[in-house]
Amino acid sequence: MPINADAGASGGTDNTDTSLNGEYRAGAGIYVNAQGQWTSPDGTVLTGKALMNAEANATAKYGIGYRNDNLYLEAVAEAKLCCEAAIKAEMEHGNHAAGVELYAYAELYAWAGASANVGKDGCWFEGGAIAGAKAGAGARTYYTNDGLIPFAVNNDTSVSAGAQVGAKIGGGYQVPDWNKDSKPITFGGEVNIALIAGVKTGGTVTVDVDPVYDMTVEPVMGLVDDTVDKVTPIVEPIKEVVSPVKGAVDTVTKPIENVTKPIETIITNPPKIKPPKIKKPKWL
Repeated sequence: MPINADAGASGGTDNTDTSLNGEYRAGAGIYVNAQGQWTSPDGTVLTGKALMNAEANATAKYGIGYRNDNLYLEAVAEAKLCCEAAIKAEMEHGNHAAGVELYAYAELYAWAGASANVGKDGCWFEGGAIAGAKAGAGARTYYTNDGLIPFAVNNDTSVSAGAQVGAKIGGGYQVPDWNKDSKPITFGGEVNIALIAGVKTGGTVTVDVDPVYDMTVEPVMGLVDDTVDKVTPIVEPIKEVVSPVKGAVDTVTKPIENVTKPIETIITNPPKIKPPKIKKPKWL
């Protein structure tokens, strides 16, 4: 039965011309887990796990600025002392995978802050303040499908009771870095409301749009490029034909321009002609 423990503290700042950031954390924990696995004749893999952990940690971080085409704001402080025990079952078969985890926990905690991100990587927000001592139970579930259009769904819902008060809410969508093989978009949200009794639920849906992108955008771009490649050999001979024709037209029109220029000058700037002076006869 593997048993792991760790403890440590770290902190520092990371400031640039367009951002100010800092984070400080300290924590310690002990983690125990045991697991077994069974594979059926049809290739289905079943995995069972038992987990237990106890940890204490505190974190404070801040950030504001513009980085990697994202405008962000963050100011969060958190402290938590928690013990948790859980059992987990997972199933994998072909492109499908599903899992469920049942857990119970007790914790003393405090969280306050706000964060938001708007830009190339999506739009996400989180904010509120919540604190207390509580004991509770919950379930985490997930399902993934790596078929034609890969997607994943997960949910974490729990109920608790204790001396707790506050609320925390968040939501939005995230678009991490895309590459030629993966273009995921994640939508999700989280609500945590506590007044003696507490209810917490949150989840995400992630869809990899790379297959749709490959079937739509890329063929269109390829068609455009292919059309340009096919039109270019046609246009070039036409340009070769047009060039001497244009030269012949210039040969004809240049003498006409030489004749019309003086006429245009006379019309636009006619010469000023003074009328002759007529003397009045003496007998008048």
